[in-house]
Amino acid sequence: MALRKIRQTWYVYYRDGGTIRTKSLRVHTRTEAERLHDLYMEALRVKRAETALRREFGGAFPVAPSALQVPPAAPEEAIAPARKRLRISAMWDLAVSRRRLSDSHRKIWEAFAARSGLTYADQCTPAAALAYLERHYAAGNGKTWNNVKSALSTVFRQCLVEAGLPASPFRLVPQKLVETVEKHRNLTGEEFDRLFRAASPQLQVLLMLSRWTTQRLETCARMTPEQFDFSRLVFTIEPGKTARFGKWVCVPIMPELEAYLRPILAQCPPGKPIAAHFGSVSNAGISQQCRRLIRSLGIPDTAAGKASFHSVRGTAITWYKEHGVKGEELRAITGHETSDVEDVYARDIASLETIARASREASK
Repeated sequence: MALRKIRQTWYVYYRDGGTIRTKSLRVHTRTEAERLHDLYMEALRVKRAETALRREFGGAFPVAPSALQVPPAAPEEAIAPARKRLRISAMWDLAVSRRRLSDSHRKIWEAFAARSGLTYADQCTPAAALAYLERHYAAGNGKTWNNVKSALSTVFRQCLVEAGLPASPFRLVPQKLVETVEKHRNLTGEEFDRLFRAASPQLQVLLMLSRWTTQRLETCARMTPEQFDFSRLVFTIEPGKTARFGKWVCVPIMPELEAYLRPILAQCPPGKPIAAHFGSVSNAGISQQCRRLIRSLGIPDTAAGKASFHSVRGTAITWYKEHGVKGEELRAITGHETSDVEDVYARDIASLETIARASREASK
């Protein structure tokens, strides 16, 4: 047997039945390579002695094999070079290099990196993951717990090889049962008109965009002039909530929206959100502003849910359904995966009439 160093790693060469073979020792120092070389030499000597004994005694040993005193194999950590542990601080950049992640993922990860007290990825055991969620997200109905757990697990899954982990530590953390989910009812045409007339110019733009495109507030707040193709009468955008899946929605531009938007778009610079032309946009601020205005107008909450900006999305989806848009076409407009999700938003005409009667009575 002989030793040879190739690119900082030591190899052992030996003859096996007339053939020269090589084996990496996975070490970088000559002293350690010589120690392992001696172990292999001893193991080879014992193997040859064992073969000779089997041949001499017809396969039966005169002594127990343990008497041969084969030296124990070197522990893995002695053979392999020291593993470079993956730091928590390096995981986000590694994860986004492999998968598109949303801004929400980033914020959740930054909070975890700052508050978990962990330095290396392999320090995050399932028990540590559970303790983190219990410490910061135990309150509420469980929806936030589940969302945070899913986001952190997604980042960990992109880094399993470098972290030396068999699975994400958050995978074994149980989901929470979400028993109470906030519901948003649809608005009637009369309620929407009242709300629109009383709204600020910025809120009016957002209400019209949601009413005729079926999109969420955060998507409406990002809409820019060039996303509206009036030659083909279609609007396209990548919804923020599902951006990591590379999903786009394509919505027909209705005459009502075109007539309303054209004068406004003529004043808006390209590439800048339409709503931002009327001032800075805060999704939470717009939602609260709309909710306060709804209450001041006497538009009531009902058993079907509360009246809010998100109600406009459900109203729009219902309108599209009632006008014959079905199946894949409706999902291309709304961005939903299945018809089950569409049904959560779509209400039949009878339910809208009930809401209308309740609203008129409340406003008397």
